[in-house]
Amino acid sequence: MDSSDPRLDELDRLVQASERTMRELEEATRELRQVTGSGESRDGTVSARVDADSKLVEVRITHRAMRLEPEELGRDVVEAVRAAQEDHERQARELLGLPLGDEDPLGTFKRDLDELQDAYARETGERLEGMRRTQRAWED
Repeated sequence: MDSSDPRLDELDRLVQASERTMRELEEATRELRQVTGSGESRDGTVSARVDADSKLVEVRITHRAMRLEPEELGRDVVEAVRAAQEDHERQARELLGLPLGDEDPLGTFKRDLDELQDAYARETGERLEGMRRTQRAWED
């Protein structure tokens, strides 16, 4: 078997590119799982924090907010939670390099990631089959 076979060089290049792509995807996913968001009401009486899934994990209400009418307090809570969710979305968009204003960027990213992983699995299977064919041809 000739070690300078261009087929082996191409195969090695493809394997390295696939491994690099998977490392990049894993890193992006890991970073995305670390993104949280924080926000507060306009008057600062209520603050909120959301996790990496943009789910509410904390609400803080100041003593001053307790003097508000129930409807006002409710509006402030909603305002703080929305601000936290928007902060999370902004950070995730920045991390993924997505422009502001796109619809559901995280859903799009997850869908694209799933499609990329499926394509990677298909391509890897095809490459492995090609390697097996090449190996059988060399053995014959």
